[in-house]
Amino acid sequence: MTRFIPSWLSGHRAVLLALLALTACALVVAATDDEFGYTPAQLLKSLVTVIVVCGAVTYLGAAIVRVPPNSDSWLITALILFFVMPVATDGATWKTAALGAAAAAASKYVLVWRRRLIINPVVVGAIVCYALMYADIGGLMYISWWVAAEPLLIPMLVIGALLVTALRVWELVGVYLAASVITLLVAGQFTTVPDAQMWLKSTPVLFLGAIMLPEPLTSPATRIPTLIYGALVGVLMHCQVTFEITSSYEFSFDPEIALAFGCLFAFAVRLANGSARRIRLSATTTPSADRTYVIDGDPAGGAPRFTPGQWATVSAPSWSLPLWRNSRRVFSYSSPADAVEFSFTTGPRPSPFKQRLIDARRTAFIDNQGGDFVVSPAAFADDRIVLIASGIGITPYISMLRTWLNTGADLSRVVLVHMVGDDSRRVYREVLDEAAARGARVVIIENPDASPKAIDRIVALSDELAADGPRPHFYISGAPAFVSATRSRLIGAHRDLLLRPWRIHTDAFTGY
Repeated sequence: MTRFIPSWLSGHRAVLLALLALTACALVVAATDDEFGYTPAQLLKSLVTVIVVCGAVTYLGAAIVRVPPNSDSWLITALILFFVMPVATDGATWKTAALGAAAAAASKYVLVWRRRLIINPVVVGAIVCYALMYADIGGLMYISWWVAAEPLLIPMLVIGALLVTALRVWELVGVYLAASVITLLVAGQFTTVPDAQMWLKSTPVLFLGAIMLPEPLTSPATRIPTLIYGALVGVLMHCQVTFEITSSYEFSFDPEIALAFGCLFAFAVRLANGSARRIRLSATTTPSADRTYVIDGDPAGGAPRFTPGQWATVSAPSWSLPLWRNSRRVFSYSSPADAVEFSFTTGPRPSPFKQRLIDARRTAFIDNQGGDFVVSPAAFADDRIVLIASGIGITPYISMLRTWLNTGADLSRVVLVHMVGDDSRRVYREVLDEAAARGARVVIIENPDASPKAIDRIVALSDELAADGPRPHFYISGAPAFVSATRSRLIGAHRDLLLRPWRIHTDAFTGY
């Protein structure tokens, strides 16, 4: 399914389009359903309020710190707030929406750790209003999450499913929903809980799960912590536990509170693995092959901690690109763990983001990093490792090889297969030559016509390796179509891999 996702549809663009589509659905419902509760004029008033306030505070904060905001991010925050904050039907609700938007935007510059977000800004905006409302300060209204309305259920289901597919986060959302259902079933043994129909129609479980839960900067970036994060939010949100704080206030895990605890868990994970900071880079880009470039980054405050094979979200924001112009991309590290280097390739006409990197030395940032496309020490010590790459998909393997070479490791159990269009597109020849000299088997497959039949040679090689001993660990990296086709062909040729899925690891490069 993911192979049908266009390369231009980045994660932020997908979320923005989903929110715009849901906004349009809400306006249509308001115009056609007399029982909806809100008029189009009231919705538009709320929409304009959160967009204007969020945009103004974001750019004010950016001007103060003298770093332009990433494109689309501020509008995504505003649109989520539109569905979370009360609709502006009177002065109190309008004031609540405006204050929530201001607090959310300001939190991106105030509630940070070493320039990195701690809690989802929308959650901060909602909690600020929540706290002031219960303290009876400012005459604010309760956070309504009005998106959890029955007429929006079908649009939310369709748009949410498409978005989760585009973001490739079905596992996270599935664990979150399963934890929610199980928690409700358990809680139902002790207290009254909503039935399944009411749960879907009257709670923001779908909106929070599809749109807010996967937010990349405030959620974990490796698999096991990500699944724990999803389960934690699902359990807290539906546990029905309350604490009496005062005679007039009971604390409960409202959706924004549950997600705040999830964000704090993710922050603790980042502190533990050393990825809790946003890293400023002085980036220099040089050509390395035909339409292929290397980014050499000089990181302020020292190199980040990462494991070879992991990725980083690199941003190069610009004041002139507030909307619909990518200011960030995900690149795999090609350097060993004590340096910062990335590689990318372009089409005949580079994207504006890549062109800005190519044109001149510039300031960039590592906003996030993570991933599970790594070779465990146990697998490297005991098993054969087959690294299969198409084009620039070789970059995570270069990081691995450089690290192994630096430690003097024996590479006799490593096989690397690199499929390229022709010899002019080959990169990192010196690293591959050194790896071969150290015992690795390096196979180059030239495929100028991009023929799927070239994968036959990879399957033939896997047959040869299978006849030679136990099944190796296969790592496949490259464009989504290549990764999907190669994985399918390997499983088709070796059916036992269906019972050992942990022996196939994939990393699909999108937007390259």
